[in-house]
Amino acid sequence: MYVVNNSARALLLALIPLAMVHAVLTAMALLAAQASQANDLPAPDQVLVLYLTRVVADGVLLFVGHSLLRQRAIASRLAYTLMGGAMAAAGYAIAIRNDLFSAGVGTLLTVGLLPVVAGMIAGFLYGQFAGLAPARRFPPLSYEGLATSLAFDGPTRVRTSVAAIVIAAMMPTVLTTVLSISLASLLPGFASYMSSGANPVIAAALPAQLFLTFMVASILPSAIFVLCMHHIARAFRRDSASAYALTGGLMAAVCAYLVSPMVPLAPVWLLTIVAAAYGSIMGALYRRFAGLEPVPLPEAVIATDPNALVGADHPARQQHRVILSN
Repeated sequence: MYVVNNSARALLLALIPLAMVHAVLTAMALLAAQASQANDLPAPDQVLVLYLTRVVADGVLLFVGHSLLRQRAIASRLAYTLMGGAMAAAGYAIAIRNDLFSAGVGTLLTVGLLPVVAGMIAGFLYGQFAGLAPARRFPPLSYEGLATSLAFDGPTRVRTSVAAIVIAAMMPTVLTTVLSISLASLLPGFASYMSSGANPVIAAALPAQLFLTFMVASILPSAIFVLCMHHIARAFRRDSASAYALTGGLMAAVCAYLVSPMVPLAPVWLLTIVAAAYGSIMGALYRRFAGLEPVPLPEAVIATDPNALVGADHPARQQHRVILSN
């Protein structure tokens, strides 16, 4: 029996998706507040304190959930994924209850889905990066015998992981948002507009709006792409990160070439190169977080006639017995 280690590094990595989601929600909340009460906006220091309070609270709740699972010697990725979602939901409820965040009228549940999904990813990341330790370090909760490490030399394959699919499918959203803001900042009009005293709320909400737009538009196609790529790589019995990156890059390049007539604004070669880079990153990420599993055993064969249990290469499968009759 094993438990997940206590790791500050893993906790910081796990807080990245939660910090991103809270930044997006905070920017959108400020934009909504400006539209309704333009003269009553909170000060920048107050916004920063509220943002850090939410991130720290989610980090504390995530560590509390990890401690509860650790006490019960539960180390499965599914358990940590569900724990992360539950703790993020609790943090969202606490923020709403203490006026740390305003979701707006009619959007309380729909806006709450984002931190819950981010919390599930955070729990998965913590369980992935923290590592495992034998549960015998906790005598009241472990078996009486010493925990021994098992070795396996049988055939393996890459797991089908929903959490890994979500993480890989989020990469186009993150990369496209970063590239869009970076390219927009290079435009002379954008730079002069920002330097001429533009509204800081709009400047902060622009990346958040782009992130939400790209996520809604790309998350489902990207998830389908990752799942197809995974099954193609599994069909060819490839389980290395380089093989998954190559498979993702080739698939994305082919898809970009096929849809290039519908995107006349970009050259075919540029669209193909960018898509191949995206696909390679998504394939490598999926392989990194999915992990391996043993190849399942074949199902049992139900036979009513013992004479039918003949191997595929047996001579009886290649010829027929002849019975002479009078």
